[in-house]
Amino acid sequence: MKVPQLDLNLLHEPILDELREAMNEVLVSGRFIGGPMVDALESELAELIGTAHAAAVSNGTDALVTALQALGVGAGDEVLTTPFTFFATVAAIQRLGARPVFVDVDSESLCIKPERLYDYVDDGVLNGKKVTDKNSEQTAVRAIVPVHLYGQCAEMDPILELADQFSLMVVEDAAQAILSTYKGRPAGTMGDAGCFSFYPSKNLGALGEGGLVVSDDEGVIDQIRQLRNHGQSEPHIHSACSGNYRLNALTCATLRVKARHLREWNEQRAEAAATYGSMFEEQQLLDDVILPKVGRDLEHNWHQYVIRVDQRDELRAFLMEAGVEAQVYYPVPAHLQPSMRHLGYEAGSLPEAERAAREVLSLPLYPGIHYDHQEIVVSSIKRFYDSHR
Repeated sequence: MKVPQLDLNLLHEPILDELREAMNEVLVSGRFIGGPMVDALESELAELIGTAHAAAVSNGTDALVTALQALGVGAGDEVLTTPFTFFATVAAIQRLGARPVFVDVDSESLCIKPERLYDYVDDGVLNGKKVTDKNSEQTAVRAIVPVHLYGQCAEMDPILELADQFSLMVVEDAAQAILSTYKGRPAGTMGDAGCFSFYPSKNLGALGEGGLVVSDDEGVIDQIRQLRNHGQSEPHIHSACSGNYRLNALTCATLRVKARHLREWNEQRAEAAATYGSMFEEQQLLDDVILPKVGRDLEHNWHQYVIRVDQRDELRAFLMEAGVEAQVYYPVPAHLQPSMRHLGYEAGSLPEAERAAREVLSLPLYPGIHYDHQEIVVSSIKRFYDSHR
């Protein structure tokens, strides 16, 4: 029996009629770009997430780009972020001509470690440059981009305190964390803007690509809506140089359908995560496998169930032979990517991120995953370690 990393057919089969009806509504309307379907998705997701305003964009990467651009980040600016993330986080910074400054991660959450941010602070100086007011035209450290990794929020209070102290923007990369919370506050709603991805594998996945920017600042969202449409402030008047980051109406229609089921799906993910924890304990694997830890006062949406192990690559190969799909997110941290060589980082410079990259393994987890499949996963891991004792 094969155990997939993700089974989208299992997710979609019960709602196929709803999805077809939504797509047919758009087809009959003839409104494929913009219009009421896009407006409705933005309004419904803003309410679901718990924010005042939302703007739909083409994907999660463009959500980050437009959010940073709307907040004034540009050429020569520096942006503090984590090296242990999907590459889009870093690419978005570079696309604007800004420079990523990498800060190591916490050894348990694998999110950016706030104490390390303060390593860059010395008498009003960040990373060797005077910190400037967020509205200043001078270039300096301008923003922080924390990533809520695998569905768990970064430790936001100290990040927000530092940002307030030094007048820095905070753009939350919440691509993996929709409906996760930090001390009761929803992911994406704590900084100046929050960015979400609707890549098909996400908890709320599109039938294609999609993204969203949220903010309580209406002015930021107005800027996003201009930037996503070639910087148009009014028809044929381009107040900014931007691109085409629009989200089509068909995608919005199907996301509206799926969003109605999101809380239930997240609950199923949480139940499956708890089941994994019980199974690992019953199989006496806690000395071999480091299970994911949920921080205090945090609600995890379980986008990924990520264990940490020695001999990760050997274990993954063993699981694949047993018919179990397991993925590595992410095997090469951003600071060691070939396209980041110009930043001057070397192996060993960010040890926690590099250690995580050697040890993490994402196990199959999705709404509706069969108990029997989870048993196969854990029993296969048990066989691997029994054969290596």
